[in-house]
Amino acid sequence: MKDNHNIRIVIRPVEGQEEEYQASYVSEFLQAEFYVTVKDSIFGALALQAFAEMILKPSAGTNEFEVSQEAGSLHSRPLLDVEEHAFCA
Repeated sequence: MKDNHNIRIVIRPVEGQEEEYQASYVSEFLQAEFYVTVKDSIFGALALQAFAEMILKPSAGTNEFEVSQEAGSLHSRPLLDVEEHAFCA
């Protein structure tokens, strides 16, 4: 079993939906996948930040925020800010 103190959130584009992304977290312990779909906008950034905070709240270990290669690059500054600073205390 993996160390449950290492959190990895992955962002991927939503197929067929321009400027929409899905952030996901898989918990092996709970045998569950959590995800949120967001738009590439300020509101998407707020939703992504809330999702990251919800997932990271109990974590005391290392955290990783990954943007899938499929996603190319995020366009809006707010989403980029969340990606860059989601794990800063």
